[in-house]
Amino acid sequence: MAVVEKTPTSVETAPTNEAPRYRVSPRYGVDLEGSKVILQIALPGVKRETIKMKALKDYFTLTAQRGEILYSLDLDFGLEIEPSKSKAEYSEGLLRIEFERYNPLESAFDVKIE
Repeated sequence: MAVVEKTPTSVETAPTNEAPRYRVSPRYGVDLEGSKVILQIALPGVKRETIKMKALKDYFTLTAQRGEILYSLDLDFGLEIEPSKSKAEYSEGLLRIEFERYNPLESAFDVKIE
């Protein structure tokens, strides 16, 4: 007599609390377009929910996980940005972030000659 188990109709992969097995630096490109800094990062197969980003005035950090792979990127821009004016889009494995360059003259005071 053979025991037959029912085959699952869908296989779900539950997130584990284990540390990722591989740490990888993703491919990326940086472009300057006028007053904007455009950062494009390849994150193939990554779900939007796993992407975590932080930006300071001259520093950017990103982590994203796909299975056992942790994508990790730390960038020092070498110029100042305004993190509060950043925009990010993620589509088909490509993350595109647009930063506004900091312009110190925007908040400068006019000096008048007497």
